[in-house]
Amino acid sequence: MTLWGLAPVATRALVSQLAPLPLLLLRLCLAAVVLLPWCLPVIRRLDRRSLARLLAAGALGMIGYNLPVTIGLQWLPASTAGLLLATEPLWVLVISNVFLAERAGRRAWIGSAVALCGVIMLAGPRVLAHGMGARALPGIGLVLLGTLAFGAYTIVVRPLSRTYGALPATAATTVAGTLPYLAFAGLLSVHRLASLPPMAWGELVFLALGSTVAGMLLWNRAILSGGSTRISLLLYLEPVVSVVSAVALLAEHVSAATVAGGSFVMAGVFVTGATTRTRARRQVAG
Repeated sequence: MTLWGLAPVATRALVSQLAPLPLLLLRLCLAAVVLLPWCLPVIRRLDRRSLARLLAAGALGMIGYNLPVTIGLQWLPASTAGLLLATEPLWVLVISNVFLAERAGRRAWIGSAVALCGVIMLAGPRVLAHGMGARALPGIGLVLLGTLAFGAYTIVVRPLSRTYGALPATAATTVAGTLPYLAFAGLLSVHRLASLPPMAWGELVFLALGSTVAGMLLWNRAILSGGSTRISLLLYLEPVVSVVSAVALLAEHVSAATVAGGSFVMAGVFVTGATTRTRARRQVAG
């Protein structure tokens, strides 16, 4: 969650110097090159059904999530985008209930609703305060679209992690989702890349190796161990990291709405997390 919480901050800083598609092309190609050796166990044992799941997971994670969020960060503060990403657990809960029959329980839904109220308190006033006008709405919509895609990715990739292991599944889906970006290789400008400052290259390397490689690997490993509904609750910690980092690194302003909304988010995390832990203890006792 720390790696992913820092990602909107790094992306917000970088997207002002590099367009979203070239940025994602460089980021994901670097990540794919690092993960490529771990794709072999998947390739050797891949069947038709797993291939369809792999392609779907790659498209959802690398395109459906990364592309709209990166574009949206052109028009939103990093702290606002990070707070909107807190809706990810709600999508995971909904999809898990509809397609996997994973019942979260009434208290879990109440906790999620409380946390979502906190996100609304945090995001709305901050967007209006920054005076972004017409660009704020499409930016918010794109980030929320990305959270929906990530929720679907979490569900789709879990069987692959069970079958092939978390690292091979992460590697294969990352490489598969990166391939469509190669069609935009012509957008890369050698002159533009040569003019990027060292800080921008550092941000790019962090996004590729920290957020994409390490973040996705740790996430899929955790989902495999704890289940999507339970582990997705940790996503509520991501906006906290984003807000603190945006203030410290980008000098974004913290308002009273931020403090109040953050309190709601943490309260929702506590309620939902306590419910999940109680259910787990009852299952063990049973």
